[in-house]
Amino acid sequence: MDLEDLESPTSTSSCCARALSDSGTEADGPKLVQSRLQINEAICAGSALSPGSSFSEAFEGFSLLPSRLNSLGDEALSALLEDEDVPELTVDSIHKFIGSSRYHTAGGVPRPKILAQVSGTGLAPWEIHRPQKFVRDLVLRRCFSGRVLDAGCGIGDNALYVAKACPGAKVTAVDVVPRCLEFAAAKANLRNMRNQLDLVVADLLENDSGCLPPALGPNSTGSFDVVLDSSTFHCFSDAHRDRYVSTLRRLLRPGGLIYMNCMSEEETRPGGPRRITIADLRSVFCTANGWEVDGVEDSVVESHPTFWAGKAKARLFTIRKI
Repeated sequence: MDLEDLESPTSTSSCCARALSDSGTEADGPKLVQSRLQINEAICAGSALSPGSSFSEAFEGFSLLPSRLNSLGDEALSALLEDEDVPELTVDSIHKFIGSSRYHTAGGVPRPKILAQVSGTGLAPWEIHRPQKFVRDLVLRRCFSGRVLDAGCGIGDNALYVAKACPGAKVTAVDVVPRCLEFAAAKANLRNMRNQLDLVVADLLENDSGCLPPALGPNSTGSFDVVLDSSTFHCFSDAHRDRYVSTLRRLLRPGGLIYMNCMSEEETRPGGPRRITIADLRSVFCTANGWEVDGVEDSVVESHPTFWAGKAKARLFTIRKI
């Protein structure tokens, strides 16, 4: 099979992307509600479900770890819209907000509250409904085998692609935002991939392994062969990224690899995530800390076409645990 066939124009990802291009409102509800209904209808169009079916029905039977999740309800949506710090939940307003300095804390990192509130809506600029180009390239280079951890998987497009394209990979996709896993589960169900990956709601900043789900708990120490980080590391402050890297180090086996795609300092437009220089990355992943940076490549972070014309300058780092 040609790997490009895995993201054909008739796929659910493309349907969802087309649905998201129209973000009008209903007279009696916030814009996000209609957008989510459009996504739901796109999912149902490719399955046996009727357009009135819920997201829960779309992934009926899919085993979410640690628990089954529900869609963001109208009450929660109203609470978000009443918060003056939250942009209006439409494609245009979210993209404008994230592409501005308002998206950053005083320390220059994305505001965690905003990041959590827009993630999993299908409207964030990084939710492009297809795998990132660097992930497709890594698949062609046969970089994924054994146990693969997608750290900060978002709505699951990278994880689903790797699980489909790499039969030798056992993928565990993790995110702290439940809505992201709900979206990923719906896509997995539609593609008949319910048994091909695990979806885990967990906080990778939690360094007490006993507080994490079993898939990431003490018995999983040293059990992963590869970690995929697609735009996760560059969202953290110094303190948070140290905790994140500590968790990755515990989970990764000796000799295991991290493929980490981060926005670089060569991307000078305002907003977006933290920029990561080569020196900055090497200061964290250094020999003294038990890491070796095996490779640095020019890369891009792909985004929604209305945000920064669809891509930003980035680097792909290959990091080995020693």
